[in-house]
Amino acid sequence: MNSASKMLETNYDPIVERHFRGHKKSITNISFHPDEPKVATSSLDHTFMVCSYAHSMRASRFIAHKDAVYDVAYAPSGEVVATASKDRTVRIWVPTIRAESLDFRAHMGTVRTVQFSPNGRKLVTASDDKIVKLWMVCRRRFLSSFIGHTNWVHCARFSPDGKLIISCSDDKTIRLWELASGKCVKVINELKDPALDVEFHPSGVAIGSANAGGSIKIYDLRTGSLNQHYAAHSAAVNKVKFHPNGDFMLTASEDSTMKILDLLEGRPIYTLKAHKDGVSAIAFSPTGEFFASGGHDQQLLIWKTNFDKQQNKEKNPRSLYSSEEKFNLESEFSSLSLDKKDSESTSCKNGQCEKNNVNVETDETDEDEVDDDQIAEKLEYLTDLGDINMGSAHRGRSCYGPITEIPGDICPVKIINMRNSWPPEGQSINNDLEPLHERIHNSTNYPSPEMDSILKVLREQIEYVHESLSILEERITSLESED
Repeated sequence: MNSASKMLETNYDPIVERHFRGHKKSITNISFHPDEPKVATSSLDHTFMVCSYAHSMRASRFIAHKDAVYDVAYAPSGEVVATASKDRTVRIWVPTIRAESLDFRAHMGTVRTVQFSPNGRKLVTASDDKIVKLWMVCRRRFLSSFIGHTNWVHCARFSPDGKLIISCSDDKTIRLWELASGKCVKVINELKDPALDVEFHPSGVAIGSANAGGSIKIYDLRTGSLNQHYAAHSAAVNKVKFHPNGDFMLTASEDSTMKILDLLEGRPIYTLKAHKDGVSAIAFSPTGEFFASGGHDQQLLIWKTNFDKQQNKEKNPRSLYSSEEKFNLESEFSSLSLDKKDSESTSCKNGQCEKNNVNVETDETDEDEVDDDQIAEKLEYLTDLGDINMGSAHRGRSCYGPITEIPGDICPVKIINMRNSWPPEGQSINNDLEPLHERIHNSTNYPSPEMDSILKVLREQIEYVHESLSILEERITSLESED
């Protein structure tokens, strides 16, 4: 029996449920509707689309942006959608046939990312102008700027409790911002390549980053330390997403593959090959039952997750972070707020961290605030009146299709299952995703290319540790000189 025959298929393998094509250029991001079986996709073709993956319904295409759309996000209620564009605007849409939208003239450069706060009342945006901004959605009002990055900001995301924002930039830093004070409370320095995407773990305790050098990193926010590092891809990693249960991660790369990482076991368990070119967008559904992928090949794939079923059936469910380990802003940063000088030198030593507008309104004190499921009615009203301050009310174009379901044989799908594979006697499985320590344990005879690959990974890890120690030594020396 050869090794391929032992790569067993199981009911826990992810499978492709639907294939779609509708965009004319690369898909840049994907957002699931919070309640209904719908996904919204943004694209370089200046549009975003909404399609159903449970029913054979024609998709809606929404046109108003004048340039590429880089991000799309559903509000928590699902009533409205936000989009970010290269035309320097952010639009809030009611995704119906009337296609009402309001635009925020948000930044001086390309807007790379947009996201609603967990309660739907605020928006965070980030741009090539190096600034992260916070907005009040219903009032279309600018709240504050978070300044500290020195190069393009690729991504900004709210924490699960809505009290923090994490951002990553081409300046090779990841910054953690506190909304209440507007301060940069932690800076994580990437030593080699910048992070292209960053996401909060569902517990709020950790973050995951996608790096231009092909690696995925998971940091503990309480200490800023690197907890896990995966050199899983041969090209830039464009996106990372945590499964809603927090124990798995999905990654998307320019090498045209996706990886599924088991964060508790600390190893990749699947390689998914279904796109012809780089994979540029991924997302999990709110329950984690499905995930979606989009690429430069303009295809949208809806997958059935499955790999989380085995965990759900276990008598003692696994958990990466227990409920007692929830991130507590007050306890974690209380020492930073005791001394202003220490706070600045600890969190923002390598760059300016400041806030332009300090009177950020909190949800608890703003009694006349409305939830985002009321925004659709206000948006329709404002569309008829016109907007006089932050942007313009616009009745964009909405059209149905053309989006078609692709026959399975046009888009070949290859799923490599590492969870249920084992090597033949005296041999090792030739698979890039097998954990390094298992490779060394399972075989002592390697051909020289295999050994070279292993040594290369070891050298990179040693170099990373060496650079980390050098930075730590410099900081200690600096502190000693100040004393």
